[in-house]
Amino acid sequence: MKKNNTASKNYILLPVFRTNISKQESPNVARFLNMLSNSVEQASAVSLASRNMHQKASDDIPVVVLDSIEAQGAKLIRINADELANFRFSYPGLRLIKERFYKPAVCSPQRIQVQIEQAEIKTAVTVNITDTKGIAVADVTVVIFTDFWGRKGASGVTDLKGSITLSLDRNTAERIYIYPNHSYWGYFNKAVQLTAALNIQLEPIVLSFKDSLRYFYDTAKFPKITQKLRIGIIDTGVGPHQDLKVAGGKNLVRGENETDYQDNGEGHGTHVGGIIGAYGQLNGVAAGVEIMSYRVFPKDSGASNFDIMKAINEAITDQCDLINMSLGESQVDEGITSYIKEAYNAGIVCFAANGNDNRAAVSFPANDSLSIAVSAMGRLNTFPPNSVESGSVEEPYGTDKDNFIADFSNIGPETALTAPGVGIISTYPNNLYAVMDGTSMACPAATGMAARILAGNPELLNLPRNQTRADEIVKYLSVNIKSMGFGNLYEGKGMLQPPASK
Repeated sequence: MKKNNTASKNYILLPVFRTNISKQESPNVARFLNMLSNSVEQASAVSLASRNMHQKASDDIPVVVLDSIEAQGAKLIRINADELANFRFSYPGLRLIKERFYKPAVCSPQRIQVQIEQAEIKTAVTVNITDTKGIAVADVTVVIFTDFWGRKGASGVTDLKGSITLSLDRNTAERIYIYPNHSYWGYFNKAVQLTAALNIQLEPIVLSFKDSLRYFYDTAKFPKITQKLRIGIIDTGVGPHQDLKVAGGKNLVRGENETDYQDNGEGHGTHVGGIIGAYGQLNGVAAGVEIMSYRVFPKDSGASNFDIMKAINEAITDQCDLINMSLGESQVDEGITSYIKEAYNAGIVCFAANGNDNRAAVSFPANDSLSIAVSAMGRLNTFPPNSVESGSVEEPYGTDKDNFIADFSNIGPETALTAPGVGIISTYPNNLYAVMDGTSMACPAATGMAARILAGNPELLNLPRNQTRADEIVKYLSVNIKSMGFGNLYEGKGMLQPPASK
């Protein structure tokens, strides 16, 4: 019977046992995976026999092998959905996992879900965006809600003159959000009476400004870390930026140049990298650490779970000490879980962002039992009064009532730590600076502080690279945590504190 090729989808083949013991545990599976490794990027399908130990081969199962993690590691394959059951019975000892895609855990611009229809239009508003010197700011996202909870309104991006005209159904805006890509703080306001022209000035980023990260961690006074310590950043890539030195890395996006591990242009990974290791006009929490950039995000697209698995494997090979994953999705993925376990067994601890779904459950991979899950907190008066960040203030407040858990931050019993994640100034590609919000920012703040704490214990870092090393890292960090008074669901054990000697 002819198969429907349009039903073919990508799946990950994963051995039941860890790759480094697969030979001993299942030599047949190891040989099979090794054979598939030789078929990566074949133009035509590999024909696998449909079989079991009690019958002869019958109809072949066509499979295209797209990618591989080492000879006997996981494989990315394309297979017809009709063949899945046949494959499972023919090749037991292998897990079949759907290829899924992940997004960065940064707060994206608010979205309009219901655009104003022509018949409803009552007013047209031209929004003019300038800086404080009156210079037009282009490529800025403008979002005007006439019904915020109904997600109704209009949005657009400013032109080279810094202007965008939006058609609306009311003369009053419930909320206005302005999102520049870099160089300026965003803007937020409520209950704005609309006129034909709305002129808004954006406040430029001043690097001496004390944002929430620098309130809690006075990074300008932190000395550079001299202890050899390596952090793997699995993200959109890192750099280029004058304040950032990237020791190495790899682009794991299938079909792209492996040596191109700089930022894909979205800026997220560079911002994360700056929070950890910037040193120059702006300092990160752990300046002096070695940053390894593992790019898993193609331009304007999600990161494949297989590419994330490849990145973790590379971090293990490169002997990273910590891994930062400012990304997430709602569904648990046993492929990534397996490689987080691989990392832990190699003495590496993974930090992951809780997610930004407005107090929803902790996302994956943060909710994995071996991950250090990080929520995002903020502090009043560490961002301009009319900035986007002013809309993130929400209970619960901490022991210090100026501290709060961000309204966007996911929470839950899996939360291990909290860290500053509201209005964070950091590096942006091509020597620029940007303000971003999210558990994406809180996660590297925690990772960086963990590195600074660990740098004071070279004996621990020199332990054999096995599970005991990872266990000892987590235990050592635990004595450097302070409760902020939010409660376990919001902050886990609390916030990592700088060592006494900094």
